[in-house]
Amino acid sequence: MHMEKGSIIDIEVSKLAFGGKGLARVDGFVVFCDRALPGQTVRAEVNTVRKGFAEARLLEVLTPSPKQVEPFCKHFGQCGGCSWQDLDYAEQLFWKREQVAESLRHLAGIADVTVAATVPSPVTRHYRNKMEFAFAGSLHLGLYERNAPGRVCDVTGCGLLSKKGAAMLNAVRDYCRTFGQPAYDHKTGKGLWRHLIIREAQATGQTMVQLITSPRGDAAKAAQGLSDHLAAAFPDLTTFVHSTRQAKVALAVGERIESATGQGFIEERLGKTVFRISPDSFFQTNSLGAQKLYDTAMAAAGLTGTQTVWDLYCGSGGIALYAAARAKQVIGVDSSAMSIRDAKASAGENGLVNCEFVKGDVRQSLESLRIKKPDVVFLDPPRSGTHPEVLAALRLLRPGRVIYVSCNPSTLARDAAALLGDYRMDVVTPVDMFPHGPHIECVLGLVRADAPSTRK
Repeated sequence: MHMEKGSIIDIEVSKLAFGGKGLARVDGFVVFCDRALPGQTVRAEVNTVRKGFAEARLLEVLTPSPKQVEPFCKHFGQCGGCSWQDLDYAEQLFWKREQVAESLRHLAGIADVTVAATVPSPVTRHYRNKMEFAFAGSLHLGLYERNAPGRVCDVTGCGLLSKKGAAMLNAVRDYCRTFGQPAYDHKTGKGLWRHLIIREAQATGQTMVQLITSPRGDAAKAAQGLSDHLAAAFPDLTTFVHSTRQAKVALAVGERIESATGQGFIEERLGKTVFRISPDSFFQTNSLGAQKLYDTAMAAAGLTGTQTVWDLYCGSGGIALYAAARAKQVIGVDSSAMSIRDAKASAGENGLVNCEFVKGDVRQSLESLRIKKPDVVFLDPPRSGTHPEVLAALRLLRPGRVIYVSCNPSTLARDAAALLGDYRMDVVTPVDMFPHGPHIECVLGLVRADAPSTRK
């Protein structure tokens, strides 16, 4: 079959590819189709043709999938926040496991990889403790549209955010519309409103609203008015933070904190461990799922209370603090000053005297850490993966175990391949932190190759 841009094709979708698109084959030619599910027959329009594959957009579902379910959110399809609300949750877990296994087979070259069943999220709705919303025009506030990433969908309710969080979102939109200023335009550099971040600690009930604006002269007045408006509407709001951002790049990250009401942070609790979370510091976005993730990582590490542990790319210290009760000494490293401050504060709050946190680039910090040689190393890097120099240093240090916590199976496979030979795979366990979305968290346990096997 000759395929070109604009072609209308009927295809049978056989699987979900990494990233969330449906995959079909036409005369051996791979076609990726957004919003298509395994088991569906769909009519699609080809919009890109490349060597070996094409990309298409869904026009019509001709035959539904037996695993298809009714979406629970009125914005599904338009909003880009969810991809798989119309797919049975057990099927979502299945495909996430398959994608991890496929990445390790094809990118790490491991033919016989065994991947455990995906650990499900304890809850699948209203599970997010953090959501980022964008402002646009005069005036929209919500999430970017699925098929038009530059446009913002005015989300009035969300199945991932709590009902209280949704009420706050709507209150912010209403107030900002009355203020009379447009949203920031990152192309022209003009406008006021940029992003809104709502964080809710699920165990403690504490809530943070962070407003990010451009650093205009009226920004302080706008933020103060919004802060007063929310304090009146939501008396239990823990803290309101106003940040500014000068850079045109559309990221929901403040460059400077201008003001804060309340304590300026919130606290979450996982098990017996309390975590401080400040604006712009990293913490897993699914609190109940994070506890499952950390428990899985601890099981892979085999901590007995006698080991020296490194937590590289530690963020606000999630894994390090969780491991502290099970280790002799824990050292966390991260480049974010705010995250390290949170980690130190959390260690003090929990009375953990065996934790040390270092602010610095992981690659550049390894030399100074060598005097405290690790028995176990946790790696929890960003989506881009671990720097090759860090992997090379670990091969020289030869810790007994390396536990790689990844949010990207592709870079996980690439980095695992660099360690194989010196290490062997002990356990691979996907953990679902993002129900109804294609993102995948995974725990890979690596044991030094010369260590005796303890698994049957």
